[in-house]
Amino acid sequence: MREVYKNIYLKELALPDNPLKYLNFYVIKGAEKSMLIDTGFNCEDTKAEIMKVFEELSLEPESTILFLTHLHSDHTGLAAYFEKMGLVIYASKIDGDLLNGSVDKSDPMWQNAIQHEFWQGLEEDRLIIEDHPGFKFRPSGHINYIPATPGEHIQIGEYNFEIIDLKGHTPGIVGLYEKEHKILFCGDHILGKITPNITFWGFQYGDLLGTYLDSLDLVYNLDVDHLFPSHRFLVEDHRKRIEELYEHHAKRLEEARQALRKYGKSTVRTVTKQLHWDIRSKNWDDFPKAQKWFAAGETHAHLEHLRALGEAAMEEKDGILYYSMIK
Repeated sequence: MREVYKNIYLKELALPDNPLKYLNFYVIKGAEKSMLIDTGFNCEDTKAEIMKVFEELSLEPESTILFLTHLHSDHTGLAAYFEKMGLVIYASKIDGDLLNGSVDKSDPMWQNAIQHEFWQGLEEDRLIIEDHPGFKFRPSGHINYIPATPGEHIQIGEYNFEIIDLKGHTPGIVGLYEKEHKILFCGDHILGKITPNITFWGFQYGDLLGTYLDSLDLVYNLDVDHLFPSHRFLVEDHRKRIEELYEHHAKRLEEARQALRKYGKSTVRTVTKQLHWDIRSKNWDDFPKAQKWFAAGETHAHLEHLRALGEAAMEEKDGILYYSMIK
């Protein structure tokens, strides 16, 4: 654990069997109240590491807030455990409700994942929910939480954090912005080198890639000297990194266009296999099963963005979705 800014501490929590390697776990220490940001996976080693942090920083559960940036299990896995300890939990209404709908295999989160798998043409890959890391390390139960509403503030010591809407990576991801100190805790909204996964969450959430790009615009215009992301190294120049993310998605969109022009009417799976993925696999068949969920979901989000731009069309046949270029 190290102090990365006055009274702000960072501890790297290992993420077993995950390419992200570890979570940047933050603690903001105040005289009367402190705050944790996210939790890591629901596993005993992670729990033990966080309890060491409680001891080192003399944290008391009754005067500690847990702020969840978004619903993914590497950020929320121990939420139910910490609620039982007495911590007050903040989460966005969207992601908090989705999180509470992901505890059991029969819950909406996982039933929707199965539906998306079928829509995307992944049935032949024989993916099962137990292969999904989000299911394996999910919270042990439902949580009661205070809605983290954008525009509202949380005061911790000398810091007055504004909750900001960063939708895109998930339907309800939120961050914490401290204007005076030019600090932003952004969760997985912006990561150094790693490109945050922007996936398809369902038609009810619209064009989430477009939403994500709008959220990047918002952060681009913020005055930020200290960007604290959830994985790997701290980002020194947020505008430069955002420009790199714009470029990445522009290239991926062009790859998707080229695939549709080459193959005509195509499933999400067909297009996914034609895109470039930074992964150590010879071909699609060699992809780890967990990564097939993420790759197809990201491709689907890009195809939906092309449809929102009026460049692509979609139709359903026998329960499978097919995309094609219209111009």
